[in-house]
Amino acid sequence: VYDKDELISMLETVFEWDSEVVIEKYIKGDEITCSIFDGKQLPIISIRHAAEFFDYNAKYDDISTIEEVIELPAELKERVNKASLACYKALKCSVYARVDMMVKDGIPYVMEINTLPGMTQASLLPKSAAAAGIK
Repeated sequence: VYDKDELISMLETVFEWDSEVVIEKYIKGDEITCSIFDGKQLPIISIRHAAEFFDYNAKYDDISTIEEVIELPAELKERVNKASLACYKALKCSVYARVDMMVKDGIPYVMEINTLPGMTQASLLPKSAAAAGIK
């Protein structure tokens, strides 16, 4: 949604189907994902893509998408790890999960928690695990 008129139109459509809606502010920043395995942090992966959103096509079809392990500045890394582990524990996750975030102006914002992340060769959690030496 890019303007007030589009918001009103979308809300009218949503309220045809339900009486509640969640509205979130769009945060433009650096996209990262934090995988957790057995309660332990795995290396953080940066997701860069040319698409407006990291949707199915950007993940599986867009050859310009770059997913790579990154090293964040110490203070930011600590905040990211603390937030991702807090999400993992709050949702009572077990074995593994992946926490997706946007980092804007040095502040990590949790976008979603994936409690059943993909486990294919192209999936992010296995890439993070491999970077940690887990096969």
